Amino acid sequence: MKSPIFLFSLPRAGSTLLQRVLMTHSEIASVAEPWLMLPFCYAYKREGVLTEYSNGTCSSAFEDFINNLPCKDNDYYEALRRFSFDLYEKQCLNNEKYFLDKTPRYYNIIPEIAKTFPDAKFIFLFRNPVHVMSSMMQTWSGGTLKKLYGYERDLNYGPKALSDGYELLKEKAYAIRYEEYVKNPEKHTKEICDYLEIEFTDTMLNTFSSQDTKGRMGDPTGVKKYKNISADSLDKWKNTFDNKYRKKIIYNYVSPIDTNVLEIQGYKKHEILEEIKSLNVKNNFALKDRFDVVYSYLIRILKPNVWFGKTTKKWARKRYLS
Repeated sequence: MKSPIFLFSLPRAGSTLLQRVLMTHSEIASVAEPWLMLPFCYAYKREGVLTEYSNGTCSSAFEDFINNLPCKDNDYYEALRRFSFDLYEKQCLNNEKYFLDKTPRYYNIIPEIAKTFPDAKFIFLFRNPVHVMSSMMQTWSGGTLKKLYGYERDLNYGPKALSDGYELLKEKAYAIRYEEYVKNPEKHTKEICDYLEIEFTDTMLNTFSSQDTKGRMGDPTGVKKYKNISADSLDKWKNTFDNKYRKKIIYNYVSPIDTNVLEIQGYKKHEILEEIKSLNVKNNFALKDRFDVVYSYLIRILKPNVWFGKTTKKWARKRYLS
């Protein structure tokens, strides 16, 4: 293996589609979503982790240990590179040139990944945040607003983290918008192949649907539903935000996003807002939607998934988490 490829995107941004297209190439190996780098990069973070062994204390001890190394955190990231490179390489069962790690929540650790693998290949896949929120609702919340509590960070922090990451790596990265890709997949797949210094083949766009990602993570619907790449889904978000209350929700979601964050990704904030304004929607009270928003807010604040979750309730109630 020459190096890993990191595909950075938000969840529900089309990364599984692009992963499966690239997997068809004989020089690229991949599996589901590894999530491999997250715990090891978060080992250096004071916030973002709750543990029964006291993450706050661990963070201080870890920092002391790193500071006593000859080259400090450079030694840590070099060791992490060797460790993860070895595991990525073991996934290349046919001696592929690249291993593709497609883990959407890597947007949280783009600087750390860049420091660990400065010579890796980096692909950024952007998608209109309105489409992302719509896809999250349709895929994980049954078309409702009820379960968005689990994706609050993806929606509100993710876009900025992606844009910041791209600004950091743009001189050695390839970036594409999902909307552009599905309109002309051959053109952009060829560009990606050029970036990766591998040869494009027609089979990449003809056989992607047969690729097995060998894991539980990724797109639970698209892998079964879509056998070819089409732009037909680009207007589906309009069916999601089909009443006055939902229209207000999506408008209020986009409004606070920094204009520059969207411009870095190739979107114009005022155009997105104008498109939302132009929606023809039902003028009803949307009682269930209002209830779902309150429910989602309370779940996010009270966090019953920690105290009463199937896998955590047995130990979370008895321990102080830090």
